[in-house]
Amino acid sequence: MSSVSSTDAAASRERRRTMNRITDGIRELGVVMTVLNLRAGEQVGLRDVEMKALDVLMRDGAMSAKALGQRLGMHPATMTGILDKLEKAGWVTRERDPDDRRVVLIQPVRERVGEIIRLFAGMNTSATAMLDKYDTGQLETIADFLGSVVGLAKQASTAWR
Repeated sequence: MSSVSSTDAAASRERRRTMNRITDGIRELGVVMTVLNLRAGEQVGLRDVEMKALDVLMRDGAMSAKALGQRLGMHPATMTGILDKLEKAGWVTRERDPDDRRVVLIQPVRERVGEIIRLFAGMNTSATAMLDKYDTGQLETIADFLGSVVGLAKQASTAWR
């Protein structure tokens, strides 16, 4: 009987160690991605938050300044300053929403964001090659896990408002 409980205890310790490796990995990923984003921003003359704004616009498409500010957790006045700088530097345009002329949409300038896409091309190619070693079921598990982590982070960040 004691061998079963010691086996269970060992399995439990191993599980906790693995879970700690995963949570430590998530934290380290945040640090490494922040450094990568800062270095990429230096290449094109943008701050981290400006890079984040462009990333959201590149992935999600045009949106209002209010929606972008909410997505980034930014105060409207701060978001306006960021967008003014991005527009002046030719990274975004402001255009009236054809469906609601009261709304102004922020649109990334395709040619300019191509500069950022090119910066990350090597990493994206490497990421695709890395993911190729997983089967579809494993990829679905990874995607589910990452979606859950994003959800937890969003939930935690809104709790601090």
